[in-house]
Amino acid sequence: MSYANSENHKRNVRTLAEGARGKKVTRKVDTWEYKSLAECIRSDQVPAEEIAEIFTDKAYYNWYKKTYWSNK
Repeated sequence: MSYANSENHKRNVRTLAEGARGKKVTRKVDTWEYKSLAECIRSDQVPAEEIAEIFTDKAYYNWYKKTYWSNK
């Protein structure tokens, strides 16, 4: 199993995302790039600093949370 598919990676991404909540938006993500950006994040292609910046966009954070962290 690669690191990108590990529970550790998923926890790290979630920690970065939740740490960015409530901070000033420093990067706005266009809706058309939500899915492709999420795939890059989930496959460990995006550095931690950039993930934290991306998740300052509340709309993207909410979409990502609903798409990947909701209990189905």
